Amino acid sequence: MLLIKNGRVLDPASKTDAPRDILLDGERIAEIAPAGKIAHANGAQTFDASGLIVAPGFIDMHTHLREPGQENSETIETGSHAAARGGFTAICSMPNTRPVNDNASITRFIVDRAKAFGHVRVWPIGAASVGSKGEAISEIAAMRDAGIVAVSDDGKPIATAKLARQIMDYCRSLDLLVIEHAEDVSLAAGAVMREGVAPAAAEPRLMRGEVL
Repeated sequence: MLLIKNGRVLDPASKTDAPRDILLDGERIAEIAPAGKIAHANGAQTFDASGLIVAPGFIDMHTHLREPGQENSETIETGSHAAARGGFTAICSMPNTRPVNDNASITRFIVDRAKAFGHVRVWPIGAASVGSKGEAISEIAAMRDAGIVAVSDDGKPIATAKLARQIMDYCRSLDLLVIEHAEDVSLAAGAVMREGVAPAAAEPRLMRGEVL
């Protein structure tokens, strides 16, 4: 058993923001009470959390673990270790791997590596389109069965409205999330401003070639 004492407990679910002691019994929270009020902690290991925040584990929905193929940048082991150090107990890995996570075999590789080397739960996100190229729907159902929790083409939008609609309809039937990079490249076209009051006010200066 582990007694976490004197921490500031933040729990949005119970609307708690107060000093509390927490008694853990294995992976189960046995009791939460004001400081010094837990009566069944005899023999428990004690951790003094004075000055620290105790909260439910965070979840990061957008991480780049890069494995397979770009292990020189990050791995499932190093990325999940950093997550654990920051208080995250689960992370979602985007499909920008090499090869792209657009099929069940890559998904299974990520799931197996996470089980062997992950420091937190790792939930893969599959590519929405084959190779994240926006040309054809990827093997979404097979990836779902292998362990993905959502689909995305990560740093690029699904290429066309037609394909996006097909992917959304398909994922709805599979009860999967679609995480979209919300951009219309035909409208953006390398621009840096949107229509509105501020761009309109700046337009005369831009026409004179001045730097904002």
